[in-house]
Amino acid sequence: MKFRSHSLRLVCLVALSLPAVTAPVRAQAQEAAGDANAQYRKAFDALAKQNWTEARRLLLPLWTKSHTWDVAAGLGQAEFLLKNYADGAQYTAFALANVPPKEKTKTVDHLKAALSEMKAAVGTARIAVSKDAAEVLVDGQAVGVSPLATEVYLNPGSRQLEARLSDGAFGKQALEVTAGQTYDVALIVEKPQASAPAIIPQHEPSNPAIQAPISSSPIGHDNATPNWAPVLITGGLAIIAVGFGTGFALDASSAKSDGAKSLSTAEAQFGSNPCTPQKGASSGICQELQARQDRRNSDATGATVSFIAGGVFAAAAVASYFIWARPESTQGRVDAWFAPNSGGLRLQGSF
Repeated sequence: MKFRSHSLRLVCLVALSLPAVTAPVRAQAQEAAGDANAQYRKAFDALAKQNWTEARRLLLPLWTKSHTWDVAAGLGQAEFLLKNYADGAQYTAFALANVPPKEKTKTVDHLKAALSEMKAAVGTARIAVSKDAAEVLVDGQAVGVSPLATEVYLNPGSRQLEARLSDGAFGKQALEVTAGQTYDVALIVEKPQASAPAIIPQHEPSNPAIQAPISSSPIGHDNATPNWAPVLITGGLAIIAVGFGTGFALDASSAKSDGAKSLSTAEAQFGSNPCTPQKGASSGICQELQARQDRRNSDATGATVSFIAGGVFAAAAVASYFIWARPESTQGRVDAWFAPNSGGLRLQGSF
């Protein structure tokens, strides 16, 4: 057994602590009821005989009636040796913190040694809570109220720590506990977010003074069926516009090449500036040159317009994707309502 050495050590500590623990009990017995005093003696007789279950059974009612250091010392030893390690360490820590000044130093030393043995078998948590007066729980069991003045001892394994206020605010944290380790835990206490108000059904008004919504218009798009039509249409138009622009640009280049040939022919016949009125402006070659220049200018204008339109349609396709076709778009609603003295409009959804 992993903690067998701890158990043997604690048995020795129990035997050494009994004289120091029972001495103040005899003094207290003069004021306490006889049956409580007898039960107390029986519990420590059980501890001396290593009957941990009987000792625990006898001590728990005494602890319920009064939280005293000597009862906590006995319970700590009994619980730990029954393998309730965290409870044993918690009781022993309480006993050590509340030993009366008149007790012998040996008693304090014994309790310190016992707690040190117990800490090797549990995790030690220093829990800070963001708000005071919050009930602190470990795995659903209350261990105190914030701010906690003492450490909290945890059994190894997965533990759930929580802090709750009476107004419903709470904070929680899961913790994987390893024996012998110390943890600093911060619990942030917050109120849960309120859910959105429900829309009152039109056929079941909950209050005659409040009318059901007079309109309920869906906006946005269902994330289960994204609408790709606008993206495909604008994207297709962008491709067509770029195609037209490319055709115009190629034709303009061809007209420019043909015009250069016609100009060379005209210059060979009429010299420089061949198509002036004084020279060959009325000739067929000059008229052909003018037609090719007009075609070139027209094609250049067409190419420019087409490329600009292609850019506009491409931008529209991108915008359409983010507005209509994104899978994470969600359904929204616009609701309007009225009452005798009030009315309103609500927009609900995410975009």
